[in-house]
Amino acid sequence: MSGTSFTSPEEPDTVRRVIWAEAAEDVPDVRAKYLQHFRGEVEQFCDAMISAYAAWRELDSKVRDAEPAYVSALVFSAINLNIVSMRLLIGGYQVAAGSVHRQVLETIALAILCSSPSLGIRARFIAGKYSTNKAVRDLLRHASALKLNEASVKVLERSRDFFHDFSHPSVLSLATLTSFSGQGIYLGAAFDPGKLELYRKEVKALVSLASVLGNMIAGVGNQMGA
Repeated sequence: MSGTSFTSPEEPDTVRRVIWAEAAEDVPDVRAKYLQHFRGEVEQFCDAMISAYAAWRELDSKVRDAEPAYVSALVFSAINLNIVSMRLLIGGYQVAAGSVHRQVLETIALAILCSSPSLGIRARFIAGKYSTNKAVRDLLRHASALKLNEASVKVLERSRDFFHDFSHPSVLSLATLTSFSGQGIYLGAAFDPGKLELYRKEVKALVSLASVLGNMIAGVGNQMGA
């Protein structure tokens, strides 16, 4: 077990020290525990994100107009958020990581939708008249027009649905506060060996998306004619 867990009432000074550490400091022992189990996956993730960044640079270098620049910005946002999500997860912030990862999925879906101006979604998005939480749904609806593999989009949809529970109060988000190893409740960053398989599933989801992100970005560029 790593992180701060409580099993009984604590002195106010103890609680204050814990809250200060969570608000103003890092928790290196938690990160070390995650890396002990997932260093190889994190290295694979970093390699894939380097490729995704290179794909974005290629796309962005060909953008000449204001509207396509929004698409490039969405792609860059997805890259940035995916890295942040991994950092949060390996740092022991499971709920925050899951919530950010859901935003990654919605952002890349929106970028693909906005890559085709004929759908009208790009103009609505720029005007602030598009509900971006519908991006994955609409990507599935327009898969044929965008020449996308529908099965692949459904995988993205299932991943979004799983991480949806980290974006709202849920039984799953509450469970992250409780040790499955009998250590009480967690405050802040935590590594619970009783949740190792769940962590493994989440790390795999981030690595899997990273591994296809470069191809997705290339597809966005093709749609834009970039």
